[in-house]
Amino acid sequence: VYIEDLKRGFISMAFSGNMCMITTLVGHANSVAAAIDNIGIPGILGTVAGDDTIFVLLAEGAKKSEIENFFRGIE
Repeated sequence: VYIEDLKRGFISMAFSGNMCMITTLVGHANSVAAAIDNIGIPGILGTVAGDDTIFVLLAEGAKKSEIENFFRGIE
């Protein structure tokens, strides 16, 4: 179920330091954030969702490339 929410709503992501902003379809940020939190992606500590944007806090030392690869793999 969670992977389907990610596939349905995810548009893009951008990183800055240990933070990431994810853009979703309008109205999908909450379901995508809940999916990210429940899947337990290594390196992601948690999320805060708006309407079409998600703030993601990354763990210290998290590898951005591994997180990007995870999201590429769901498409």
